[in-house]
Amino acid sequence: MSQTTDISIIRVPVPSPTLWPHDTTNCYLIGNSRQSILVDAGYNQPETKESIEAARKMHRLAVPEKILLTHYHPDHAPGLLQLTDWKADIYCHLEERTNIEKLIPSISSLLTLKDHDMLSIDSTEIEVIHAPGHTAGQLNFYLSSKQVLIAGDNILGSGTPWIGPPDGDMGAYFETLKRLRSLKLRRIGPGHGDWVENPYQQIDYVLERRLFREKQILSILSEYKSLNSEQLTKIIYENNIHPSIFIVAKKTVEAHLIKLIKEELVSQNEEMYFIA
Repeated sequence: MSQTTDISIIRVPVPSPTLWPHDTTNCYLIGNSRQSILVDAGYNQPETKESIEAARKMHRLAVPEKILLTHYHPDHAPGLLQLTDWKADIYCHLEERTNIEKLIPSISSLLTLKDHDMLSIDSTEIEVIHAPGHTAGQLNFYLSSKQVLIAGDNILGSGTPWIGPPDGDMGAYFETLKRLRSLKLRRIGPGHGDWVENPYQQIDYVLERRLFREKQILSILSEYKSLNSEQLTKIIYENNIHPSIFIVAKKTVEAHLIKLIKEELVSQNEEMYFIA
């Protein structure tokens, strides 16, 4: 029988210029004194390495031999430049590869992972899940023996992730959430925020919020007949939104509109949207 009880999963929040209300990005050390990996590398600054190494040494974990990137965004990937002395292999999904290479031109080689690939640490298996929505090539990592999912930015410790073009796909995100909900889960390691100890409740909350926003968009367009995405966003938030996140809110609205156009519920004429 496989022995998995000695594998630790350590959430390491590292400082990063991410979106309000969060000010850290979660990296995850998974392993033991014999073998370990790192999921996500955070922002490219010395504090990233300091935080990760402090956690690794505190928990007496081996130097990671692999760094797995959930996606390419600058608060999740470039911190690997602080960890080059590990000489770890770096992995991502093929659809993230080009963006990672643009973001980190000095990166020498990137290995790719695909849906249902299996990795192992000692005898603990990790399933690779292609989980698009936030980005096209987002990866999640599922440890079935622990009933733990490392979810990247598909799930947050609080609030809901932003999904917006050109990277984000709301239709794909809905399907990803449904798939994640089908897993046997005890907890979720989010991209930002604390461990999610009520995984199904949190997934349902995100789904319900996105469905609510979709119905709200359809209702507003029915009333106003024709609006652009900026006007629609201002009506949704009643002009009560911090300027720093307005563009993110607008892009999320646009992702909903793209989905609704594909479903033939909304039509578009140049910048204006209206009920189909």
